[in-house]
Amino acid sequence: MSAERPWAYSAFVVEVAGVARLSPGFVRITLRGEALANFAPWGLDQRIKIVLPLPGRPHPGLAEFGLLDEPTPHPSDWYARWKALDENDRNVLRTYTPSAIRVAEREIDVDFFLHEPVGPASAWALAARPGDPLVITGPDVRMEWTGYGIHWTPGEATRFLLVGDETAFPALRNIVSALPQATRPHVIVGAADPADDLVSDVLADRALVARVEHRAGDDALATAVRSWAAEHGAAVAADPGFGVWLAGESGVVTGIRRFLTNDVGIAKDRISFLGYWRYGGPLVG
Repeated sequence: MSAERPWAYSAFVVEVAGVARLSPGFVRITLRGEALANFAPWGLDQRIKIVLPLPGRPHPGLAEFGLLDEPTPHPSDWYARWKALDENDRNVLRTYTPSAIRVAEREIDVDFFLHEPVGPASAWALAARPGDPLVITGPDVRMEWTGYGIHWTPGEATRFLLVGDETAFPALRNIVSALPQATRPHVIVGAADPADDLVSDVLADRALVARVEHRAGDDALATAVRSWAAEHGAAVAADPGFGVWLAGESGVVTGIRRFLTNDVGIAKDRISFLGYWRYGGPLVG
């Protein structure tokens, strides 16, 4: 790490610049701020952290745990102080992948999938209005390339299976758009409401896309992956040029990974997986 920036992320003070309802289940929040001049436009499945404000206070508690110190402290510092706060005075933290980054305009777009029942991030997105303040953490271009927060590491792979539910849609779009034009990955997307499928039509010219209608906590995505494996598994298991990316509900993603490694025989180091949320658990947005 550089002497100026002690770790790969920084905190960015932003405000809501726009709110758009993309579908019944998605709200796009455009965030703007001069601080985003230093936001690194790595894209892919790069994670950022949303620091939700507590009611009535724009950035409550941030001074107490030091997130707005300059330079942004290492997470081992600020996160420990955040954990020490009383739960009622502790900002809710949620992780997202930007759907678009426009550094020249000092803007990023974040697509919020509206969970049911509504969690704290979904509630904030539904109530957001232009001018509302927010703090995010994200990659800092002054650190140059670090790869921090990116699970998409295809290496030498040129053939892919990508699987994700609604929470993975921004990352899926980013990943496929970054692939060479001639690459046509297999993509399995889960959408409870077909109107929320913001991926299939966009990726149709770049990928072999299958949409699955699922419900939170069911095994529809896993069943689709098993069907895919029945047709393609034998050919890809020993193929070092094949890679897998999985993201969505934690239990579903873990189960699919276990199936692909134990039953299909794909090596663990060729599978990247992310649990974006947990059914019935604290990760629900």
